This record gives sequence, structure tokens and C-alpha cells, in this order.
Amino acid sequence: MANSKSNVQSQTLNTCDVAIVGGGPAGAALATFLARDGHHCLIFERSKFPRYHIGESLIPHTHGTFKRLGLLPGLEASNFPKKYSVRFISPAGRTSSPFYFSERISGQGAQTWQVERSEFDQMMLNHASQNGAEISSGAEVTQVLFKDGCATGVRIAQSNLEPCEIQARIVVDASGGATLIGRQLGLRSAIPDLKKASLWAYYQGGVRLEGIDAGETTIFRIAEGGWFWYIPLPDDVVSVGVVASPEYLFADGNDKETIFLRQVELCNSLAERLASAERVSPIRGGQKELAYINRQTCGNGWLMIGDARAFLDPIYSSGLFLALASAEMAAECVHLALESNDVSATVLGRFEPELTAGVGVIWRLIHAFYDPEFSFRKFVERFPKQRGALIDCLIGDVLNKDFSEFIQALAQMTPPPVLL
Repeated sequence: MANSKSNVQSQTLNTCDVAIVGGGPAGAALATFLARDGHHCLIFERSKFPRYHIGESLIPHTHGTFKRLGLLPGLEASNFPKKYSVRFISPAGRTSSPFYFSERISGQGAQTWQVERSEFDQMMLNHASQNGAEISSGAEVTQVLFKDGCATGVRIAQSNLEPCEIQARIVVDASGGATLIGRQLGLRSAIPDLKKASLWAYYQGGVRLEGIDAGETTIFRIAEGGWFWYIPLPDDVVSVGVVASPEYLFADGNDKETIFLRQVELCNSLAERLASAERVSPIRGGQKELAYINRQTCGNGWLMIGDARAFLDPIYSSGLFLALASAEMAAECVHLALESNDVSATVLGRFEPELTAGVGVIWRLIHAFYDPEFSFRKFVERFPKQRGALIDCLIGDVLNKDFSEFIQALAQMTPPPVLL
């Protein structure tokens, strides 16, 4: 990385325009856009890249952001499997017709990728560096600094070095599930109606479908409203994970391997695909409360993007899309704030109503998925005109669009969630 720094004290300055907490996709994308606009961005990443991360499935509406970032050539040249659709399989093994993204998108944007996150995240961070952002690896932000209610910088801890402070005109929390500002200000809350746990592992040699279906995401529904994901990755590896209520998943104890392998065995359709496969990883996960939200996501001198704002559920693979979308939308507001010398929440948060509305649509469909009386097949049969809107949700086309008819149709089949 041309502009990477091994530690913060190697900086010639202890100030920057934007201090970004976290070098994952959201932070890297934001830094790329802002550095291009001439702003001095410092990314503080506590891990050494490449590093492992879950969340491997992209959805098509990341395409526009990748194009504007200039990352499409790298993705096209990668060995990441191409993804054209998503398919749902019932507990009884009944398979839905694939939801092909080409039903709503024409051209190259109708296809996306299943990514190995260590390689993908490194690609994005390198790209941010190449565009002028500075990266400090192994630098953990332990505190956001405030003065008179406005964020003014960050405190950094690094191994074998004294803590130091970096002054910044704007602080952006892109720390993912760590939700640095959310925890510091007491803003993070659980989402009671989305209390789910997850376990996952990697297999080599699992069955893949043929043709353009080879890279699809397959969702296997199981008992008690739970489900498995099946995501093809490079080198004949598939990511396999189960999501269910912790009361169901851990009913007989906390041994992750016993629980996971038992759930695979119980899901006949999935077990068939893995019959000749070899597990090539330990069982990961075990967190018993995946979903959270922050009651406030923007303030004077600071804002949150990506998973630092909220995480709902992995079911529709919306995490990376929302990370990239929030980064791009926030970049416009941060640029305006810096140019106008107005870092108020009013200016920094201009993107939030549109983003919040889009997240609300995804939240509504997640809630429907976990209703035992709801199914996509029944919904499309009853409301065939809403198939397009349903696919729009699955591809991430939820921003700045009117989904009122879709929401009304959902309400006739499943009650809405209680919004916090």
C-alpha cells in the first residue's frame, strides 16, 4: 500500500480532515471517494490485513458503487464465482424457481460475485490507498474525542507505543460490529424481534448446480423459522451457515460442532449436497444476538456507516450492499460539510432519511421471512404484480423508491415488526 503507515507516530501531522475508524469495505469506500475530492483521510484499522471475515455474498446493486469506485476491472479479473440468482428451498425440500436478477436488471449489472472476504477487503483497502487515503494498520481507536458536543478526533492505542490523539474535522465510525461510537455514547440497542444466532463452516467438494446457477446463493429453510445459507466460493469451497433463534439452536447445550453437524444432518436437502464434501474449517460463530441498531447514527462532527450503524440479519446478504451504499451517500455529505466548513449533524446526516427508508424495506422483508405463515411462493402467487418489488429487495434496489404497495401487500400476509 503506497500510503500505508505501520503506526500513527510515523505521520508528519497529527491532524486530518476525516478520521475513519475501520478499514473494512465501508471505511475503504468512503476514504476512496473523499481522497479523490482532495480530503486528507486517515483510516485506523486495528487488524493486520488480509484478515478473515464473514459476509461473502454480494447483491447486484453494489455494481454502481463498484463502477464509480473503479473496482469493476479487479472484480472481473478475480476468481470469485459469479452470482446471478438466489433460490429458496422449503423444510420439506420443495425448491422455488430461482429469482434471477436479470428479471429486473439488464446488462452487466444483473450479475454480481460471491467473494472471499480476506481477498476482497484487501482489494478495497489497497484501492483506497492507491487513491490517496492513508492507512494505519494495527492502530485501535479506543475513544472518540468530543468538545462541546462535537467530535474533534480520536485516541489511538498501538502495541509498544504510547497512546496518542489525532485531531480530525470529522470522525466516521466504520468499525462494523464493534460499533465504537454506539457503545461509547450508549446508543446501541438489541432488536428483540430479530434475536438470532449463527454458526458456520467451510466445505470443499460440495455439490454445485450447473451453468449460471453454479454461483447462486441457496437458502435452505429449516425448523423453527431457521435457515442455512449455501454460498459457493473459489477453489471448490462453499460457505455453509445456519441461522436460528438461540433458544432453538442451543437448546441441548453449547457445543458448536455437535449443534452444527446435527442441524446439517436434519436438513436433508443440504446434507445431500454435502454428502461427498469435506469440512475444511472449524465451526465458527456462536454469538447469540446478531441484530442491533443505534438510536442515533449521526451527530455534530461524527457519523456512522455500514455495520457500525446497524446489523439486521444475514438472510438477504444486505450487509455489504448497505456498507457500500451508506459510504457513498455519506461521502457526498462529508465532502459538503468540509467544503462549507459546517460539520453539523444537519449537514452530515442529509443522506440518512433515504438510507433509513431503504433499510426499513429490507427490515420489513426480513420480518416476513421469519413468520412461519409466510413464504415467497405464497406471496408471489397471491400478489403476482409484486414479484418485481420482491426481486428489487433481493438485489438491493431499495433506495429512493416507493415501496408502499409492496409493504401493503406484505401486511396482508404478515404483521409488520415493531420499529424501535
